[in-house]
Amino acid sequence: MTLTSDIKPKVLILNAPDKAPIDSVAKLKEMAEFYSIEQASHDAVAGRIAEAVKEKGPFAAFVVFINWWSRPFPWPMDEALVGPLVETGCKMFSAGGAGYDFVDVKYMTSKGVYYANTPKMPALRTADSTAMMILQALRGSSEREADARAGKWFDPSKPLAKDARCSTLGIVGMGNIGKLVSEHMQHFGMKVIYYNRNRLPLDEEKGAEYVSFEEILVRSDVISLHCPLNENTRHLFNKEALTTLSSAVFARMKDGMIIVNTSRGAVIDENALVEALDSGKVLRAALDVYEFEPQIHPGLIASKHTTLFPHAAVANETFERDQQMEILLNLESFLKTGKPTHVVNDV
Repeated sequence: MTLTSDIKPKVLILNAPDKAPIDSVAKLKEMAEFYSIEQASHDAVAGRIAEAVKEKGPFAAFVVFINWWSRPFPWPMDEALVGPLVETGCKMFSAGGAGYDFVDVKYMTSKGVYYANTPKMPALRTADSTAMMILQALRGSSEREADARAGKWFDPSKPLAKDARCSTLGIVGMGNIGKLVSEHMQHFGMKVIYYNRNRLPLDEEKGAEYVSFEEILVRSDVISLHCPLNENTRHLFNKEALTTLSSAVFARMKDGMIIVNTSRGAVIDENALVEALDSGKVLRAALDVYEFEPQIHPGLIASKHTTLFPHAAVANETFERDQQMEILLNLESFLKTGKPTHVVNDV
C-alpha cells in the first residue's frame, strides 16, 4: 500500500543525516515532514519519542542515523522505546548496520511493523577487514610487530606463519559478507568450506564447499564467523554443552587452529576462548567484536596471540555517508510503495 495523500506523512528521525548528499535529503523532504530528536540513553530517547508523538505525531516512520562515535546508544529498540510510535500507527523503522540483534523484531512483527537494515554498506568493508585479519592471524603479525617494537629480532622458536595456500578456511554464515570473504581468500589460495542454515545455489558458491557444522570444526585451519547473533548462536563457540549444535565446540576443533570474528562478540564465549588460547588449542584469534563491548576481556588483551580491533572493521572514510544513503533508500521505498528496500521481517 503506497502512502499517497494530500498531507505529507511525518517521519521522526534520531539525529540528522549529516553525511548524506544534500540533494538526497532534500528529495525526501519533498515527500515527508521530518522531525528530529537527539541521541541519548535508551530511557532518555524513550521520553523524547513519547513527547514527539504527543506533540507532533502520528509518525509514519522512524529512522535512526546513529552517531557511532557518541555513546550511549539508545538500544535496545524495544517496546519501551518505540511503543508510542507503534501504537499510533508508525509502520517502518530503520537503522544502520547489517546486524539487528538490538531490535525486538518479534515485537515489531507482531504489530505488523517493518524493520529495515542496511546490509550492503557493511559488506565490502567488513569483508576487506576480515581478509586482512585472516592474513594477520595466519602470519602472527601482531606478535611479530610487538617483538620489533620491543627491539627483538625474528625468533624462529615461535610458531611460524601458516601458508594460506595450504590452509582451509571454514566460514560460518554465508551471507553477503561471508560470500565476499570466500572470494577474497580464494584469491590467496585458501580452500574454502562453509556452513549455513541453507546451502547456497550452486552459482553463488563460487568454489566454496558446503559442509556440516561438525566438518567446519574438524577440517578448518581458520574459522571466520559471519552469523547473526540470536538465541541459537549465542555462545555457539564455547567450552561446555549449551545446545546440540554447540556442544563443547572448542574441544572438537582442530588443534592449533585460528578463529576470526567480525560478526557479534557473544557468538563466542570469551572465557572459553581465552582458555583455548592459553592451552594452545587455538593458536591465534583476530577479533573486531566482543561480548561486552566496549569492554574487552582482559585475557584477550594480555594474550600475545590475539589481533584486536575496536569494532572498526566497517569504519572507513565513506561508511557513514553510504550507511545514511541506504537508510534513506529504505525510507524512500517505504514512502513510495509502503515497504522498505531491505526488510528483515515478514508482516
